[in-house]
Amino acid sequence: MEGRLVIGMDFGTDSVRGLLVNSTTGKVLSTAVSYFKRWKEGLYCNPGRDQYRQHPLDYIECIDHVFTELLKDLPPETIRQIKAIGTNTTGSTPVAVDESCHPIALCDGFEENPNAMFILWKDHTAIKEADEINVLAKKWAIDYTRFSGGIYSSEWFWSKILHINRVDPEVAKVAFTWVEQSDWIPAYLSGTTKASEIKRNRCAAGHKAMWNESHGGLPSSEFLCSLDSTFYHLINRFYTNTYTSDQEFGKIGEYFVKRFGFDKDTLINVGAIDAHHGAVGAGSEAYTLIKVIGTSTCDMLVVPKEDNPPLVEGICGQVDGSIDPGMVGFEAGQSAFGDIYNWLKKMMLKPVLEMENLNLSDQQRKVLEDNFFEHVTKEAAAIPLTVDDMLFTDYHNGRRTPDADFTKASTAYGITLATEAGHIFKALVEGTAFGSKAIIDRFRSYNIPIKTVIATGGIPNKAPYVVQVLADVLECDVQVVDSEQTCALGSVIFASVVAGAYPDIDTAKIKLAAKVSKTYHCNPERAAIYKKLYQAYKELTQLEL
Repeated sequence: MEGRLVIGMDFGTDSVRGLLVNSTTGKVLSTAVSYFKRWKEGLYCNPGRDQYRQHPLDYIECIDHVFTELLKDLPPETIRQIKAIGTNTTGSTPVAVDESCHPIALCDGFEENPNAMFILWKDHTAIKEADEINVLAKKWAIDYTRFSGGIYSSEWFWSKILHINRVDPEVAKVAFTWVEQSDWIPAYLSGTTKASEIKRNRCAAGHKAMWNESHGGLPSSEFLCSLDSTFYHLINRFYTNTYTSDQEFGKIGEYFVKRFGFDKDTLINVGAIDAHHGAVGAGSEAYTLIKVIGTSTCDMLVVPKEDNPPLVEGICGQVDGSIDPGMVGFEAGQSAFGDIYNWLKKMMLKPVLEMENLNLSDQQRKVLEDNFFEHVTKEAAAIPLTVDDMLFTDYHNGRRTPDADFTKASTAYGITLATEAGHIFKALVEGTAFGSKAIIDRFRSYNIPIKTVIATGGIPNKAPYVVQVLADVLECDVQVVDSEQTCALGSVIFASVVAGAYPDIDTAKIKLAAKVSKTYHCNPERAAIYKKLYQAYKELTQLEL
């Protein structure tokens, strides 16, 4: 088989998705999906407290399963042709590790302790700690939040570490340092056994941990220890340098060579946050906003450094090289999107599915689950659009951007006794679209133009109604690309460069990035009505945009 073979792996909220690709031809040779078993069972999570944790064994077991599926039909000589493996993960999803890079949950006595596990991006148990970081940052000589939109979030690295340090002294005591999931996965794949040797990725460091070259890297030791004395034992155990995903992390570990037959010189490249690789997989270009839409959204934008972009307040940061090396990467997003639709589905179906006297068969349950969105979409699409329609804000999981505030709850207006499921679904879809518009408005308020909007992820490929509403609300065309796996595809692109198949990311994108498969055009009549509804949405959110 001619060409350099590479693997891209995307660690999402629920599962790992893998692609085996011939980087020379762009042909996808095999795909695999593996779901996190413990997460699926709801273990270690407490939604009522906004606690969401994932056990490292879920990742470890899924990696083995994905490799098994990707390679099962390949002869040994073909497996040895795999030159590089790229990965991305959710973020900020940090974990406490010992000096040998083992997550504390893999250490004796901590196996069932949620505080010793990966703290998922959507965990908001650290709201109080984030507030303290923001207060101190505004008093400090250097405002370390200035490249993070001016507001530090409870979703991010330092907030979560501080929270665990306070609520679980035992975990804090045995933790040598803390590592993002996007750094730990390549460390595990390469068999890295010293925490000090982990190459930290610029995506997570810049957007989630306030790393920036202009102030010497991470926040100073003095800042962290002034924040809380529990940081003293972690001093000098973090990092100064960061790396982009077009750089090599290391070579694959001995375990994977023996079990799966990889060549011992197979390269592992530096990791990244999933949406950042998703933007590259969708064909990122200057001033193109790429919306990676799933359970939440990440809105990614790259701007040439020579354009000297301004500091934009209220977003998830702007970092040189965090998405495309050589460009300034901007990140914004909504903390819930598909999760909001799933909330409605669960709320409406759960009482029915749990009624014992109905004696629903497995097939009937499946029909209810599978056909729910099709049914409410038809209802919603048939409802005439008026300026007096019901409204929802999109803060079911707090507000990420603009202006992070995870104490915010969703607000609804216009519910009557005539309100039906279709009305609610329509308002929820429109609310998520309004949230997307608020993000674009924030960029434009800083004179950053948005020339093109691309939507990628599971929802854009499965829910035309949602994308059409988005186009009408945004008052612009929305392009959808021909791959649901742009995050894994982005990892493939970076792995191809590390493997030597292409000289740089831009060249690799020409051959490997997803292509536009459909364009949703704005309906001017509906856009005019949505413009008025958007004003009402802003009044509900109390946002100044």
